[in-house]
Amino acid sequence: TTDSCDALSGLCTYGPATLDLDGDGFNAPRPGTQAGEPGSCGDDCNDASDKAFPGNTEVCDGVDNDCNGVVDDNASYVPLDLQPIRISGNIAPAGPGGLAFNGESYISVYTGTTDGFDMYRTRLLPDASKVAPIEEQIAVQNADSAGGPVVWVGDRYGLAWQDRRDGNYEVYFTLLNDMGDKAIADVRLSDAPGFSVNVQLAWNGSEFIVVWQDDRNGLFEVLAQRVSVDGVPIGKNVLLSNPEGFNDEAPSVASGTNTIGVAFANGQAGVQAIRFRTFEQQTLKPVSALIDLTNGQTETVYPTVIWNEDRYIIAWYDRSAPVKAIYGMAVGEDGSVLTPAVALTSPGGFRSRYPSLLPLGDRLLLVYSDDRDNNTGYELYTRMLSAQLQPLSPESRLTNAPFNSITPISTFGPDGNVGILFRDDRDGGEHHVWFTRLDCVTAP
Repeated sequence: TTDSCDALSGLCTYGPATLDLDGDGFNAPRPGTQAGEPGSCGDDCNDASDKAFPGNTEVCDGVDNDCNGVVDDNASYVPLDLQPIRISGNIAPAGPGGLAFNGESYISVYTGTTDGFDMYRTRLLPDASKVAPIEEQIAVQNADSAGGPVVWVGDRYGLAWQDRRDGNYEVYFTLLNDMGDKAIADVRLSDAPGFSVNVQLAWNGSEFIVVWQDDRNGLFEVLAQRVSVDGVPIGKNVLLSNPEGFNDEAPSVASGTNTIGVAFANGQAGVQAIRFRTFEQQTLKPVSALIDLTNGQTETVYPTVIWNEDRYIIAWYDRSAPVKAIYGMAVGEDGSVLTPAVALTSPGGFRSRYPSLLPLGDRLLLVYSDDRDNNTGYELYTRMLSAQLQPLSPESRLTNAPFNSITPISTFGPDGNVGILFRDDRDGGEHHVWFTRLDCVTAP
């Protein structure tokens, strides 16, 4: 329990120290502890799913059912849909913002254009059919809202974005119920001159961590804000980076066992480095040293970071010739390099971009865009990688249409399949949001 007493009245309260948001009878561990270890007060390895708890039977469903550290043991992933499904309506140009699955349905969040940019959400059933109300606005109309990273935490969604309803761009947060409807009013997380943009979101088992780039002090820096499970900001904005004369941009965040990991780009147009650092989950104080994952001599952009069992996996793409490829690195919570930077896609003349990673414990799934087939645009590809970032499968093409299929956002869905939200221009070159799936196939 978490205990507190009033010195004047002598009254004491004893609240639970850990949560059981998914209602499976097993509590999540305290932040900073491993499930089931002494002092953790919880042994649920995934409190966002009632299908994950110690002693359960492992099945193909995108969840570590038996809490052995491996998701869908020995499974591979193959295309499930013959053709992707268009999600966005007549709001082009549109682009994806977030995708999450609550065990019953998906929530897709995306940005579209009417009089200005607006953020929308559409709920999808496991077969990808849309549920009314379709394309419901989330933020204030015509506030130039964008973003939409969304996470399911067991009984609610957390959602973050940027908009400029009050003049300049600021960061906002809200909670959605299991149907995707707003559960609280919008909560403003930033309040400073300049732009607060490129919002990202993580969940550490008891709190949301919102991260973004902010130029309130002149150059762009990376800031963060802790938010309670009930959507209440905890403390103030926390500065996570020092731009050292250049802009820190495009942050990505993931939650590990004891820390959060934040990756971002530092530099100027044409020459940038990818940097990474870990921080305490509840104070956001630095744990590791600042690590340069690249040498700063090439144009490395848009990093993404996930937590995979016992390590952070950071991926980015390098669009400088002749080394165009998606690269990755594995880093421990203390900042130790476990796997040096290595190409995750075929390097050379191809231009692989926009990596999306899903952790599986002993391996991970990479979804990305590439124009190697020269069919007037980018297509989506997938590849399975080991935890040490070695290829376990060939690069497999997922889409096939004129123009671009880019910026995939992937998440686990029902029966172990993988839902992918992405931008596709096949309808006359207009930018729309589409959805497709991969099927989970277990080895005999």
